[in-house]
Amino acid sequence: MRLALASLIALGVVSTAVAQEQPAPAAAPAPAPAAAPVDQAAPADQAAPATQAPVVPAPAAGTPEAAAAAAAPEAVRPPPPTDPVSVRILSVLDTVCKPAVVGGDFPALAKAAGFKKKRDLWTLDLGKPYQIVLDNPGSNKNVCTLNVQHAQGADQAQHLATALHDWATWENSPQLKLIRNDQLVTDVKRLTVTWDNNAAGGKAGLVYVRIKKLDDSSVGKNFEQAQILYTTQ
Repeated sequence: MRLALASLIALGVVSTAVAQEQPAPAAAPAPAPAAAPVDQAAPADQAAPATQAPVVPAPAAGTPEAAAAAAAPEAVRPPPPTDPVSVRILSVLDTVCKPAVVGGDFPALAKAAGFKKKRDLWTLDLGKPYQIVLDNPGSNKNVCTLNVQHAQGADQAQHLATALHDWATWENSPQLKLIRNDQLVTDVKRLTVTWDNNAAGGKAGLVYVRIKKLDDSSVGKNFEQAQILYTTQ
């Protein structure tokens, strides 16, 4: 079922992606060529031929000139995220996930980022009952999975979705573009947003899943559950 982002209980990632566009300045008209001088040797009763401005053809499609003419105004990045939980999650994506999926030492990266081993899982305490738990990569070493327990309510989910969209758009090259926004209902509701850069020749992807009970209440008694995956091919 296709949903608008606003319907995902204020995920609101699209609103953060609207570029602040400025209209392109109008091109200055080309100066008209000077009139050719009248031939001094021509008879007095013979008028000089009228001079006609040359026709300048439009740039051919597919050329750099045509692309420059059609280029949209450059997007402007919004203010960076400031929500503490979101900022911490983005830091984990940068310092653990990105290097881990390309062959980095996962335990060493997790430990350096402040995670501690609890029940064979790397866990980062955000103040009880909130935490980030990393799935052990196993055979899927190109996938980094964060299981997040955060504060209940739409505000925290909004902050996190907006921060992930900003990170996907501005902290990756090529940019990760918004691809999917839908809801899957099984034993729980999974509100899912995905980004990737495959169309631009990239190999990275980001997935954000907000998990709710069928009655839209939180999965946890006093926390909300989310899952974030960063992958590379």
